[in-house]
Amino acid sequence: MRLDELTRRGFAESRTRAGEFRVFVVHTSRELTKASLSAVSALTRNLSARVTLLAVQIVPFPLQLDQPDVSPQFVERELATLARKAYAPVDVQVVLARDLEIGLQRVLTPSSVVVVASRRGWWPNAEGKLARSLARAGHTVAALAV
Repeated sequence: MRLDELTRRGFAESRTRAGEFRVFVVHTSRELTKASLSAVSALTRNLSARVTLLAVQIVPFPLQLDQPDVSPQFVERELATLARKAYAPVDVQVVLARDLEIGLQRVLTPSSVVVVASRRGWWPNAEGKLARSLARAGHTVAALAV
């Protein structure tokens, strides 16, 4: 993982109003989420940070937004199992939305610190595009290449 000086500065300055350091890890896939949680655990080990594993559950249009095809409680249990393997305490939050970016906008506060892992490769992938979109929206994004 490469963190440039700007990203490190964003990590240092990202405190909520109550003085609490908060980091969001965006769930994309099981493998990438494990890598993100591992990196965040190492980065925030002595910072007493609040880490939130954030999953946006996409609900297709034929269904009502509050009645997804997979139970949010099931998704939350699966992610909680994954979060328990991290070395830091992790909160799990599942958001129901029609679109990934809209779901993230509902939860992320302005200038949030967000960690997004993506696979290494020559071609742009969905995770890399998401990281760039979040950075354009004003968040501090740590992009982790796995």
